[in-house]
Amino acid sequence: MRTAATLASLSLIPLCGVAPVGLLAQSHHGAHWTYEGETGPAHWGSLDTAFARCATGHAQSPIDIAAPTHGTLPSITIRYQPTRINVLNNGHTIQVNYDSGSAVEVDGIRYALIQFHFHVPSEHTVGGKPAAAELHLVHRSATGRLAVIGVLIEPGAENAALAPLWAHLPAKAGPVQAVSARINAADLLPAQRTTYRYDGSLTTPPCSEGVRWIVMTSPITLSQQQINSLTAILHGNNRPVQPLDQRTVTSDAAAQ
Repeated sequence: MRTAATLASLSLIPLCGVAPVGLLAQSHHGAHWTYEGETGPAHWGSLDTAFARCATGHAQSPIDIAAPTHGTLPSITIRYQPTRINVLNNGHTIQVNYDSGSAVEVDGIRYALIQFHFHVPSEHTVGGKPAAAELHLVHRSATGRLAVIGVLIEPGAENAALAPLWAHLPAKAGPVQAVSARINAADLLPAQRTTYRYDGSLTTPPCSEGVRWIVMTSPITLSQQQINSLTAILHGNNRPVQPLDQRTVTSDAAAQ
């Protein structure tokens, strides 16, 4: 598969007060949070003053994508290179820290690929329907702006590109493990590169807003066995969808 591709995109907006990129789907040094019970998503906003936006924000993620506006969008260029598999289970997700050198470019601004991680089931839904899982590719500009590419995952053919990672999925939380195998994030994107775009937030505490979300309209697949392996470790790590409020979701896919 190609290591670079061009697809449509909205311009990324500056972030104000966004937490470090590492806070997207991993631990915060404040209060302990989880995905269920008294420390679950319904209570994040009251666990720590730093998490207040989880309860009070009006541009939160994820969302249900139900009635996007269709149109032509500015382009984004993806330039990914292979990385060593630097994998960890941080207690909230399975994450791969990406080697430097890979990026997306939007309107002349470079956003480095920092890491990718997984949620089961998906956090974004389409027409109220969740996917089996979701991949988030997290990017940061030199000035701290965040762009996240979300890829929905459905049961189907085995994903050969992810097989080297699946052979080393850490079952328990712990430090980064360096695996000799390599992986290329370009191979984790669907062949059809049409997208949904909206302005949102981190999907984990502190739920900081100002994140540009780029959700692929077409899913990729994992075999049921691969999905089962991920689910057995993560046990459901998806934040429920949040109100769209006054935001608009835009897509470069043809209207149905």
